[in-house]
Amino acid sequence: MKFKKVAVFLALIAVLAPGSACPARDLQSLLDERTSSVWYEGEPLGDMIIGARAQFAFIYADGKLAEAAWSDSMAPEWLKTGTGFYGGRETKKKALFIIRVRTIKNLSLDLSMITIGEKQLGPEDLLTNKHLAPLGDLPPGLTADLAVAVPLASVKGKKVRFSVGEYEAELEYPKR
Repeated sequence: MKFKKVAVFLALIAVLAPGSACPARDLQSLLDERTSSVWYEGEPLGDMIIGARAQFAFIYADGKLAEAAWSDSMAPEWLKTGTGFYGGRETKKKALFIIRVRTIKNLSLDLSMITIGEKQLGPEDLLTNKHLAPLGDLPPGLTADLAVAVPLASVKGKKVRFSVGEYEAELEYPKR
């Protein structure tokens, strides 16, 4: 009987221990703090966006997000792949961003359409394998990702601006 009580007590401690019961929620809050969306060719109508060709979610990938993604077994593969570049030679003196593209209508996407901070993206900024990058003519209903690194000098300050063509959004960097 005493053994059962100890086993139940230990099981409760394991379930209620900080970080063990809610890594997904922690990861989601980190993602929410680091994400800003641009609706390409979309017009706001109340809480809705109408007529958009695509949605671009820009995710600032720092050490906290990378660590959380890799320590959470339920983290999506696209997030692990994108944050896998963090701390590598490709991101030295650069800021890492993951761009999730979700097309609603046909879209012809070129890196030069996208600006992060003061940096208009070019092929040199792309970390994703160029053969797997969602560039060129994209069909509706596609969700794909790009990992890019831009020089820190182009994204300095407390906020960073993202734009796709003339459509833009802003993200305040999370507190460290």
